[in-house]
Amino acid sequence: MTFIGRRSLRAAVAGALLATGFVLGTATAHAAAEDPRATRHEGNASTCADAKLAGSILTSPDDYTYTRGKLEDDQYLDILTVSPDITVTGIVVKGGSAYNVYEPGKLGLPDSPPWMDLRAPVTGQNANIPQLSHWFVCGTENTTTTTTTAPSTPGTGTTTATTTASPGTSSSSAVSTTPESSAGTTSSSAAGGGAVATTSGGPKATTQNAEELAYTGFDGGWLIALGAALVLGGAALLFVVRARRKA
Repeated sequence: MTFIGRRSLRAAVAGALLATGFVLGTATAHAAAEDPRATRHEGNASTCADAKLAGSILTSPDDYTYTRGKLEDDQYLDILTVSPDITVTGIVVKGGSAYNVYEPGKLGLPDSPPWMDLRAPVTGQNANIPQLSHWFVCGTENTTTTTTTAPSTPGTGTTTATTTASPGTSSSSAVSTTPESSAGTTSSSAAGGGAVATTSGGPKATTQNAEELAYTGFDGGWLIALGAALVLGGAALLFVVRARRKA
């Protein structure tokens, strides 16, 4: 009996030690279960300003998509995607008497999703992970600035201006030069034409001058009549002289 009693006592002590170690180990595991990617805050936060995060509360599925995260049921939340027009500034996950704040790019949380297994801080004497009481995502809308730059080709802007100006310049030159050139050409052509006209129209000019001279009273007919009269007079005089000699 004594031998059996001693063996039973030893077995009971060993079992007690094992049970104690298991409980202590479990308690230690729960105590170390705080998420190193999050910052724990006591109390409650219902806005981005309460959590000291920039921006406003985003909406799903327009701004982001998620899975799990059912209130009073799930313990974890997964943010899967975020709209390219949105910059997430933080995720607030509340449960029990405290809340965790996750900030992308900090404490090992990646800059971009997916962000998996987000949860509330541990709570209670056993450091349990509580069910989600509420959570929200904060963020800002990306502003796109459209900058219009000049073409990268050197002098393209100037070329454009020059191109734009060139037609004007050419047109202007055409307007200013062409009339002058045309005028000069016309003048030259006119001069040449005048010369040609003068050359080819010389007889016309002479005829015209002859006609004009005829109208000024210059007429050679009377000289012919005078000459004929003189000839006739001379012939008559000669006839009379010869007749007198014969007589």
